[in-house]
Amino acid sequence: MKSFLTLLFCFLISFLQAQSFEELVQQGERLYGEGKYPESAEAYGNAFKLNEGTAMQYYNAACSSSLSGDNEQALIYLNLSADKGWLNLNHIKKDQDLSGLHHVQGWEDVLAKVQANKDDFEKDFDKDLKTQLEKIYIRDQTLRQLYAEAEKKFGRDSEEMNYFWGLVSEQDSINEQEVVKIIDERGWVGKSVVGGQANMTLWLVIQHAPLDIQEKYLPLLKASVLLGESQGSHLALLEDRIQMRQGKPQIYGSQIIFDEETGKEMIYEIWEPEFVNQRRKEVGLGPIEDYVKRWGIEWDMEQKEK
Repeated sequence: MKSFLTLLFCFLISFLQAQSFEELVQQGERLYGEGKYPESAEAYGNAFKLNEGTAMQYYNAACSSSLSGDNEQALIYLNLSADKGWLNLNHIKKDQDLSGLHHVQGWEDVLAKVQANKDDFEKDFDKDLKTQLEKIYIRDQTLRQLYAEAEKKFGRDSEEMNYFWGLVSEQDSINEQEVVKIIDERGWVGKSVVGGQANMTLWLVIQHAPLDIQEKYLPLLKASVLLGESQGSHLALLEDRIQMRQGKPQIYGSQIIFDEETGKEMIYEIWEPEFVNQRRKEVGLGPIEDYVKRWGIEWDMEQKEK
């Protein structure tokens, strides 16, 4: 029996070593996406036997554990996430993956840790500007989050949808005036000044603005990305939209258009499409085949690297 247990132990060690930390984390993410929460939590657990995780990785592991019904392990992971600097208090409070923990002993302690992280991170923020931009974010996103349901109810070309997009356009104009004023006066304010969501608001509003506005402020976003104050993925999406509106092929494959002939969504033309995943990875975007699935589009072009 002793020999058998020794062999079994050696087998388990060899198995874990055969899969790297990164592979196990990716496996955990994939299994979560497939709704296999116990298997996802197990993959994360095996990964953390090999290496410490990041705040995000521990948080995702907590979600899988919570959805598996393992509240104790979920709280352990959330505490580790907070210890690593997790500070998105609004997200953790609203995340339905964690709703089963809300009445479990230790939940409030986690929230207190995250609140402390948030307070420390934001101590030098421009609070008034942050609040102003976060309100604009709500005005930019609220109607857009309802469009799929409205389109399903009324139809793409209905009078109701024309009215809906008229409301969106009207609000976009108001947001644009406010954001352009901020940028002209303060520059493309970065994450260290107003936080991630407020910084993202600048990009969202410019992303929805007329072409001349996009072209004017693109260099400021580029400079902010180089300083690490804005996300490279935001720059990529804005560049793609500008390329498309100029009648040129897009670079990162982010722009999806409606094909009137087929009545289906399709990917707008991509420059050197065989290298698109390499370019997407460089700016923090996931593989295009995963991205386009949300529109029911299949991408099967073999990818290369330069």
